[in-house]
Amino acid sequence: MIIFLSELQKEHLHLLHQHSTQVLVDFCKLTIDYLCNGMNQKKCAIAAEKLDISALVVQNLLHALAYLIVEACKHNLSETNFVSSLAIAGFSEDKQKVLLKLYNTKKGEISAALNLLQQKDPSYQDLSWRFEIQIASKMSHEEIVPMIAMDFVLTTPKNYGQYEKDYTQTSPKHINSVSKININSSIQDAKASSQCQQVINHVLLQSDMPNLLHLTNKLDEALKESKSQHVRKVQRSL
Repeated sequence: MIIFLSELQKEHLHLLHQHSTQVLVDFCKLTIDYLCNGMNQKKCAIAAEKLDISALVVQNLLHALAYLIVEACKHNLSETNFVSSLAIAGFSEDKQKVLLKLYNTKKGEISAALNLLQQKDPSYQDLSWRFEIQIASKMSHEEIVPMIAMDFVLTTPKNYGQYEKDYTQTSPKHINSVSKININSSIQDAKASSQCQQVINHVLLQSDMPNLLHLTNKLDEALKESKSQHVRKVQRSL
């Protein structure tokens, strides 16, 4: 897969083609700071002053560069495809190496944060169970069937990280959509959410032994199938 940037994003990144590799390194640091902590107006102003450009140009450049890195992480691009995407975007070989190093260094952390930001389905947290059996009954003449009562504890992330319109005075044509997952929800926010912003749900289930054994066997079969070579090929393609 190759990432194709819009003409507006290419226009914002064009500034990097006009300056040295060291300027790109500095903007890589600013981009990581943006992804982790949100836009820092003071740092943007300092960078703008050094390059004799407006702070808005710096912000748009960071949006475009962040979009490129985030999209690459989201689609788990190989090094070859990522370099091809950079070449199409107009980056020289030296600058491709800088961005490739950034991608390889931060890929794991950004991918993990994206996974947290995208997570909507409940996740397993804990399980409590008890064995229930009726020891006596005057009304029942049939064999008493023991039951297993289970309490599944599931967690779901709260709805957080809504887009904050930091640049309300910015013309819409200068705003880059960084990703469907808005990265103004920083990596730190995603980590915090995974630890302390969870909605806890209890799912109660009661089953007899034959059904429980059948369910266990089916889950065991599914687990073995998920480790098969065919499934792994499908996962890699996705």
